[in-house]
Amino acid sequence: MEHFVGLIFFIMIAGIVLVGAVILGFFKMFTRSGNGNVAEEAQMIQEMYQSMSRMEERIEALETILLEKDGKERRS
Repeated sequence: MEHFVGLIFFIMIAGIVLVGAVILGFFKMFTRSGNGNVAEEAQMIQEMYQSMSRMEERIEALETILLEKDGKERRS
């Protein structure tokens, strides 16, 4: 059960960090001026999307590991 609480805490922290990164990205995107930054902005958005996808995969892997470990402890 302790691992489940830790997992929920980790997911909450990851969500807060992710939201902060998105807000910071949007802030930087809107404070820049000129049309030359459109390519940079598109690349930044793509990198953020890729990072979110990787983070989602890692969280799912951690959930699987913790749930398997919790299931083994209950059987013992």
